Amino acid sequence: MPVPRYYLALPFIYMGVIFLLSSISGDGSSVTVDPFTQVIKAIIYNGAHIPLFALLAWLWCWSLAGWHIALNSRLLIAFCLTAIYAVSDEWHQSFTPGRDASFLDVMLDMLGAYIAVRFYRGQQRPAANG
Repeated sequence: MPVPRYYLALPFIYMGVIFLLSSISGDGSSVTVDPFTQVIKAIIYNGAHIPLFALLAWLWCWSLAGWHIALNSRLLIAFCLTAIYAVSDEWHQSFTPGRDASFLDVMLDMLGAYIAVRFYRGQQRPAANG
C-alpha cells in the first residue's frame, strides 16, 4: 500500500515535539550528591538522543516513499535532513536556560539516524535466500 503524500507532515510534527523537548529548561547544575546518579543521568539523557533521532530519520524515509524517490536517494535525504535538524536542535538548546549545545549530542543524533536508515534499507530489500 503506497504512503499518501500528506504523510510528509509527520516528520515535521515530530520535529515540533523534539523542539518542545529541547525548550525545557535545564536545572543548570552538573553536580549531584551521588556520582553514580550523575553517571546514570548522563547515560539516560545522552542515550535518549539515539532513539529520538532514529525515529525522525525513519519517519523521513517512510514519508518520502509517497513521493516515489529512489530508495538510495530517499535514505540519503532522510539522513541529511535528520543531521541538519540535529545541528539546529543543538543550536536551539544553546539559547535555552540551563542547557547547552554539545557536539557529542549531534554525533549521537546522527548515529540514531544512521541506524534507522540502515534498518529501513534492510526492511526494503527482499530476502536473498527467501
